Amino acid sequence: MHIEVKVLGSGTSTGVPVVGCDCQVCLSDSSYNKRLRSSILISRQDNQEHVIVDTSPDLRAQLLSQGWGSGETLKKVLYTHTHADHSHGFDDLRVFCFRDKKPIDVFLKQADKEDLMKRFSYAFEASLYSGVVPQIQFHHIQENAFALWPDVWVEPYFLPHGTVQSTAFRLGRFAYATDFQNFSEKQIRGWQGKIDTMIASGVHMRSHPTHSSIPETLALFDRLEVRRGILTHLSHEVDYVTISSQLPPGRELAFDGMCLSVDIGDVSLP
Repeated sequence: MHIEVKVLGSGTSTGVPVVGCDCQVCLSDSSYNKRLRSSILISRQDNQEHVIVDTSPDLRAQLLSQGWGSGETLKKVLYTHTHADHSHGFDDLRVFCFRDKKPIDVFLKQADKEDLMKRFSYAFEASLYSGVVPQIQFHHIQENAFALWPDVWVEPYFLPHGTVQSTAFRLGRFAYATDFQNFSEKQIRGWQGKIDTMIASGVHMRSHPTHSSIPETLALFDRLEVRRGILTHLSHEVDYVTISSQLPPGRELAFDGMCLSVDIGDVSLP
């Protein structure tokens, strides 16, 4: 099976340029140094059904920039975690309910569901709010594989990210992981040799207490035997041309609007 993966955003929580910053990257004219908050769009190439991974605060602008048309619909969302830069576009999901009149399937951990319902309590609790709210059908992610579609199974990994966990997703030969400190040895063995294309975060070249750095993620790609490794969730310390020139073959930086055609293989069984 083939899927199309679009990078809707490749930046950190501040985005790039950072408001008020006059560093070289923030002042750059290069489109490769313009980064909205991290998110990807996965589309089936057989029927053009779409799944968004994380609803960043830039979700509306991201979809418009990708030419989202009147015939497009969104039925499913995956959440890695619910920090603000990955969830605060949640309210923009309601536009898909205007036309479809059906709830959107949202897949997330139980802790993330509880956090999301606190952040957007008006959408889930009886109140005086009279506006339209997103209509949601929650699906709890546990440690076992789950069916995203009847013929597509997803394997989740729970990864440490400060005081919370971020969920990585593997769809056959493709994987996406963002906002994590590391993979355990057991997790590396579990995915080793199973991934052709992987998008994973590498915030910058320096070490970070809650995020994997670019050198650490490059080492992870090697351990997992990833053929094409793409770094995302990039801070304003990362100049696209400069850092790209330092990467080994098969490794590259993500950029907003990046589009990949990925053969994920047979994903009909867990």
